[in-house]
Amino acid sequence: MARRSKGKVKVKVVADPIFKWDLIPESEMLEREAKYLSRLNDFGVSADLVKHAHSDFYEQEVERAAREHWDRHLRCDGLPRPYLPVEIRTFISKIRFYDEIESTNSMDWTLSVDERTILNQNIFRVDKTRRMMRLTKDNPGGLYDNNVQMCLDTLKQMDVMLDNEAELVRMSGQRQKDIMEVFTEVELEIDELFNRLTYRVLKMQNTYMDSEDGKVATWSYKCKPWEMDMWGLLNVPIIFEQLELPVMLAEFKATGVEVQIPKSVLKDCVTIRSIHTDFDNISQNAKSFETTISTSLNYPTAGIVNIEDSVLNEWLMQQDIQEETLTLMLTRRQEYEETMQIIAEKTEAAAKAAKQSDADKTVKIIIPKAPKEPPFVPTGMFPDIYNDFLRMEESQYSGYLDEVYHPRHLDMQEFEINLRQYIMLGGIYAIMFIRRPDQTQFEKFNIVLHEDGRVLHTMPEMVAEIQVARMRSTIIPRKTRETFRGTKMKLEDDELPYFIVTLQLPQDLCKWSEPVVCHFMTEKELVPIDYKRDSLWMPTMQGSVRHSNFSESAGSTMYRGSRYSVDSSNIFRPTIRSLLRQSKVESVQLAETPLEDFNLLKKLNHLEIRALEKHCLPRIISTFKFPVDFRDDKREGGKMGLKGLVKRPEAEGVVNQVENLELDFNSQLNNAERMFPHFPTVDDIQYPPPSEDSEPGPITVSTALGLLKSIDDIKLKYRQKPLDLLNQPDEQDKKSKQKKMMVKEDEEYQEGQTGRRKTSKLYEKIRSSTRAEKAEKTDKFSISVSEKIKMDELQEQDVTHWTTKYIHDPILDRATSRLTFKTDRLGYFGLAFKRYEHFPFREWSMQPNEENPDEIILMVDTYHVRIFFYITSKGVRGYVTDLSKGYTAKPIKYLEILEPISDFREMRKLFMSKNINIFAENDASFYIENGYFSMKHVALEQHTYNIMALHCKLMKFYRSSWNRLASRRDIIMGMKIAKESSDYSEVTLRITPENTTFVQISENCSDKVNVIVLTYNNTWRNISEYTDLHQAINSMVPNATELRNKDSILLHYVTRMLKEIRLLSFL
Repeated sequence: MARRSKGKVKVKVVADPIFKWDLIPESEMLEREAKYLSRLNDFGVSADLVKHAHSDFYEQEVERAAREHWDRHLRCDGLPRPYLPVEIRTFISKIRFYDEIESTNSMDWTLSVDERTILNQNIFRVDKTRRMMRLTKDNPGGLYDNNVQMCLDTLKQMDVMLDNEAELVRMSGQRQKDIMEVFTEVELEIDELFNRLTYRVLKMQNTYMDSEDGKVATWSYKCKPWEMDMWGLLNVPIIFEQLELPVMLAEFKATGVEVQIPKSVLKDCVTIRSIHTDFDNISQNAKSFETTISTSLNYPTAGIVNIEDSVLNEWLMQQDIQEETLTLMLTRRQEYEETMQIIAEKTEAAAKAAKQSDADKTVKIIIPKAPKEPPFVPTGMFPDIYNDFLRMEESQYSGYLDEVYHPRHLDMQEFEINLRQYIMLGGIYAIMFIRRPDQTQFEKFNIVLHEDGRVLHTMPEMVAEIQVARMRSTIIPRKTRETFRGTKMKLEDDELPYFIVTLQLPQDLCKWSEPVVCHFMTEKELVPIDYKRDSLWMPTMQGSVRHSNFSESAGSTMYRGSRYSVDSSNIFRPTIRSLLRQSKVESVQLAETPLEDFNLLKKLNHLEIRALEKHCLPRIISTFKFPVDFRDDKREGGKMGLKGLVKRPEAEGVVNQVENLELDFNSQLNNAERMFPHFPTVDDIQYPPPSEDSEPGPITVSTALGLLKSIDDIKLKYRQKPLDLLNQPDEQDKKSKQKKMMVKEDEEYQEGQTGRRKTSKLYEKIRSSTRAEKAEKTDKFSISVSEKIKMDELQEQDVTHWTTKYIHDPILDRATSRLTFKTDRLGYFGLAFKRYEHFPFREWSMQPNEENPDEIILMVDTYHVRIFFYITSKGVRGYVTDLSKGYTAKPIKYLEILEPISDFREMRKLFMSKNINIFAENDASFYIENGYFSMKHVALEQHTYNIMALHCKLMKFYRSSWNRLASRRDIIMGMKIAKESSDYSEVTLRITPENTTFVQISENCSDKVNVIVLTYNNTWRNISEYTDLHQAINSMVPNATELRNKDSILLHYVTRMLKEIRLLSFL
């Protein structure tokens, strides 16, 4: 059976089946096959030109990688090789070792202060006064800055390697897991570096921290990738109840943060640390960071990237559909003829019986109704299933998107941030309370009391007491309010109990959209014990059940899944890194106990018996008894009845007879049964997952895992039975409804008797109110019991997410780029922006530069900005400016890339850091809200980009307004010869997987509002049939193949840029 989704949204992904097909002769079938072979050959010719350029680029990249490896060896920069986990762990150990030496040898500069050195007349004197020593004191932030930067460089190298699947494939599975583990270790080491730096400053606070008023001490350090501030109260007596204001303001200048601290959390020596990092190493741990996709050997045909594989796969898919359809038609015809034969025989028998004279002996014969005659399939004729193929291919594509990428599968709460819809920008703000070591300052020395191995402790449990503060409202004198009115203090009554956090954001970060302030934390969440997501894509089952109503047999070709994409170049196939991350998350979340399976029919050893006792007995209800328990109870009961001394009988003269009990559990069970079953908490057993090709069948109870599975199923039925009983309709409700009907009939009958009707109404009202009170008590008891049962069926699970649950009243001042919000707790804060705010695109064009033919200009108009890319063999440069209709002499540049970038990962990060995301994921269609667009056929779109890059020096390609209205298998684009200034060569192309034509397009009226019907009229340029864009360009420029782009590096960069942005799908 097909798996059903648990979401509330029901999406129909399969069209209704067609039961009537047009028939075509065998000659037409052979003609279609010849056309597919011709198309396959034409695609191969044009694809070979691109493959040859890619092979040249690959050879040059191999040489460049060898040179870079040698240069790295000569640099000796101290960074480990990313593919060796041992070197990475050694690198981390070295950082810790030298950090410990540096921290141990650090000296308090105040001990070297000598105010008398200024009085020395020696020309070689050294000024050791406090003023001069304060200027020359060491800053521990510099050393940690270098270590953090080395860790970030190591993560960058590992990130590049993990995105390169060619390197991961050559590694063993254990090496891949080790690399993912050390990747996390390096990320945690960055946090540990921040903690060690904080502890080092705190243990020498008089040395490093500055104080202006003798009550508050601060310390700051700022560098490019991160900033850190610390604010704390000195060890001085402060009476918080007598403060002029019931709040204190902590300003963190380096990180651009201000925190108003309520009185409920103020205490002696309270300390707050604020860290702002430009990098984000925590969002990847959130539950919605990545869509979970099960690995499989089969993926939908619509996701194939290679155009040749796509054409071949589609033809084989049509062959399968036609074979099954023909079999279905012949079977239906045969069943029809057999039915008609039975009808004819029964009709003849009925006619003979009617001629008999004796009516009493006549047997009544029932003649079945004649079925509708199915079409006859002559010899040499085949059904035309092309429309079925189009429907099925579309159903596979839309069904896969719905079952894998739909947001309902993420199980997001209303206060949770969906990282598929939002993206975290502006860095991470880690603002939290920390516990500093106690220290006492004496006249000539100080004492620091270290604990827990000198490890820094954060205090996330410090939460503002909102309810208590509201009950005990603080009254601030009016004069005091007026005094602090112009300051940064927030003194309204609804603001005093909260933390008031203010963030200074970059200038253009919030220009196009406002962020959602959120909190990163791990919380307990109640989830069903037996919850499993059952909406994952299963292609072998999908092919037989969901996408075809007439291929239900187990031997169906669709069921075997033999005509699905098994190629690794499928856009829906998860990357190796994604699979490794998912396996890591599942291993953490699913705390299941592995149990080695063994056969129960053999003689069990001691360990196997202990394993059964450990896992089976806790799963059995406590009042349940085995047959041996009844026998033991009877024997023990007999022994308990004997009193006094009994003569011991002779051993040889006594034969113990053990009565064979006829066990009847219902009559002999005398233990008290609970109203609801109670089971103790047990460890979950890790059952082996079923293989993809295996069919469901009965569980073998003769094995240990089979027995445990059977007991778990019985346990589940025990838990479900009370719920089923409570969900039954109440008999009292039925009786009350019947009585109401009877009363209503009496009232209608007694229309003339007004007084009696009023009396009966009053009497019925009193009775109904009494019944309602009783029913209400019963319902309350039922609800409480059902809630208890539901709580037993739930288990607590740690959920890590970005949430807005504790964020209140965020306000953004666009003039100053200051964001202020209220919260009752500190922690990790982030800014979530809409990921696809710049989608869909408005305009695009690609043409060679008139001044430099080796440079390609790609212009893209997003929903908010205009982007110019200048692509050469050295890389990509460009800038981002405002949308404008005319020429602008000095445009405003929100982002400018002066030097060409060849690393597209860096370019992607650069654009996203400015909140300009033009790179879409596979699930983007669910989250784009600013306009409409049309996703295109993947293989056709990728092949079109290859041809555009192949002829980018000759032709100009631009947007067609009809493209977003066309269907998925139709690509509409404009094209002209780049060097021609006239409009004579401007053409509109319709590119499909079957052919490419020059067309003129118009829109027809449709009966349905949401259906757009386009009419394509061929122009005079269609002299012959063109398979793809390459042949269409050759028809306009006969020597286009000789004039093609022969620079393999430039072709790669142009192709990569087009495939990253996907202009044809999102415009």
